[in-house]
Amino acid sequence: MSIQFYLVQTNFIDLSIVLFLYLFLMTNHTMSKETNRIFLFCAVVINILIVADSTDYYLAQSAVLHNLRYITSATGYTCRPLPILLLATILKKGLTGKYRLLYLPLVLNGIIAYTSIFTKWMFYFDEENQFHRGPVGFLPFLISGICLLCLLFWSFQRYYLGDKKEGIIMVFIVFMSVVAAGMETFLHFKFIINGVGAVATVFYYLFLHTQTYKRDALTWAFNRHSFYMDCEQYGRQPMSVVSVDINNLKSINDTEGHAKGDLAIVTVADTLQSCFGNNGIIYRVGGDEFVILCPRVSETYARSLLHQTEQKLQRTPYRIAFGVSAYSPDMNLDKVITESDAEMYRDKKAKKLESARES
Repeated sequence: MSIQFYLVQTNFIDLSIVLFLYLFLMTNHTMSKETNRIFLFCAVVINILIVADSTDYYLAQSAVLHNLRYITSATGYTCRPLPILLLATILKKGLTGKYRLLYLPLVLNGIIAYTSIFTKWMFYFDEENQFHRGPVGFLPFLISGICLLCLLFWSFQRYYLGDKKEGIIMVFIVFMSVVAAGMETFLHFKFIINGVGAVATVFYYLFLHTQTYKRDALTWAFNRHSFYMDCEQYGRQPMSVVSVDINNLKSINDTEGHAKGDLAIVTVADTLQSCFGNNGIIYRVGGDEFVILCPRVSETYARSLLHQTEQKLQRTPYRIAFGVSAYSPDMNLDKVITESDAEMYRDKKAKKLESARES
């Protein structure tokens, strides 16, 4: 078998997967532009890795060193950690604040990789075209490991915040990436990591695509359809049912515009998510109405989480009204939801009267 035939045979499927992802990204408009942009960048990086690794493998078969090997090796070392961090960025919903520091090791890694053409710090080749690792040759593996640990940590975090399916999928991606790295390092398989990266990226993209039909586009809370579907699942166990409504949203829309109204809805949804965490599943069932199902959570504890939410919202211009009802499997869930709504409207009316007295 010729080397060219071998490279086509081993990389054709991986390249096809990446090309399919390009096609999805061009035709799918259900996800945000930012998310599509990150997936596109991830696909391009994997594409570059496939070409660089294949070219490097081809050049390595020669007994004479070709200077292009320095470029292909430097490109491989620079790009290797990138898909992991990009998937982590999507999982984390963007790297902001201190998390942006994660990009610094990748920049440093790229600088050292390409300057190794002259310094030989990360790698070099002898006159017989044999590869040698330099004194900091471990750096790309260290950075990839840090990115994998971040991805693993955020996967568990996502799981405990209630997105169990997404968390499990990302943990599996981390596991398969580690297995692929082990197969290439210890068993000397070729092109395994790129294949796992391509499959993982497309699978994660398709998973998020299916989630767009279960979630509210504005807040990423679960939508009304998901609520009715999940009522059947969680109705078999005791839980607390929470109804939440944003106060004065109509006034915000009328006086400040719908963009400010959307900001209010997103802020309240994010605050609810941060306070309830893995104790409740949050659904946006109307314009400014949310329902939270809290399986195996007592009514008292659910109220304490709502008070935490109110305290956090004190730092914002937005306020909420809420109601809570306890449910057990022998009860009528629709009736319990109605009771929760009724308490929420009473709370809303009381807070309006209190606000009027204060003004």
